[in-house]
Amino acid sequence: MSFKIEARDIVVVVGANNSGKSTFVNVLSLLYDATSGQVLVGGENIKAIATLTQDHHLYPLSIKENIGLGNVDVVEDLDMIMEAAKKGRAERLIGKLASGIDTVLEPRTVQYGALVNEGEEDYGCFCRCLSITSFFFWFILGVFPSSRTFMWFNSNEVKLVAVDKPTLALDPEGELALFNNLRVAREGKTTLFITHGFGPLMKHADKIMRVVCMKEGKIVESGHHLQLMQLKGEYFKMYNIQAKAFKPIADSTESDEQKILSVG
Repeated sequence: MSFKIEARDIVVVVGANNSGKSTFVNVLSLLYDATSGQVLVGGENIKAIATLTQDHHLYPLSIKENIGLGNVDVVEDLDMIMEAAKKGRAERLIGKLASGIDTVLEPRTVQYGALVNEGEEDYGCFCRCLSITSFFFWFILGVFPSSRTFMWFNSNEVKLVAVDKPTLALDPEGELALFNNLRVAREGKTTLFITHGFGPLMKHADKIMRVVCMKEGKIVESGHHLQLMQLKGEYFKMYNIQAKAFKPIADSTESDEQKILSVG
C-alpha cells in the first residue's frame, strides 16, 4: 500500500467490514509496525497523532481527568475541558450527575451491556441500581472519549487526526453534531475519517474531501465523491446499497397502491 495525503486535507476512508480500514489507521498511528516502508508527515517520521476510535478507553479517574488526558499540558484548565465536553456531546450527561465533572469512573471488573437512553432523567440513580463495579459502560454513549479527542485538537504537537468509526453508539443527530464539531475544530490539521457509512460526511465530500475506498486490505479507488460514483466501481456499489434504504416513502406507497388497484 502506497499513498500520499496532502497537509490539511480531509480524507474519508470507506470500505466493507474487514476491508482493512482500522488497520490502516493503526499503521498511521504507529500502533502497528509496517512490514516495510515508513509513515512520514512533512517529510519526517510521524511524531504525534490524535485518534478517536470505536474502541473507547476510560480510566478509574474523574470525568474531568479522563477528558483532560487528551492534552496533559492543560489538564487543569476547566474551561477548556468543559468546551471539549460540549463539542464531544458530554455536557448534558455531566450536568445530570450529582458530582458533575468530578464524578469518578470506577474500574470495570464486570463486563456487561447496558443501553442508556440519552433522555434518562437520573443517570446517578441508574448507576446505583446496577450495584456492580463498572465504568457504567459510558462508552455506549461514546461522549467522554470524543471529548478527550477535542482536547487533543488544542495541542500544537498534533498534526494528524484519525477518527475511526466513533459514532457506532450515537443516534443520527449525535453523529451529525460530532462530525460537524470535528470538522470545525480541526483548524487546518490533516484529518482522516474512517467509516462504513455514508451519512453526514458525504454532504461535504465534493467540496473539501478526498475519498479512499478499501477492499481486502488494498486501496482500490481514490478520488472525490462524484469521481468515484462515475467509475461505478466498489464505492458506487457500497453507496447505492445504503442509498436504497432511504428511498422516498411516497415512491413505495404509490407502488403499493398501484399493486392493490391492479389486483382489484
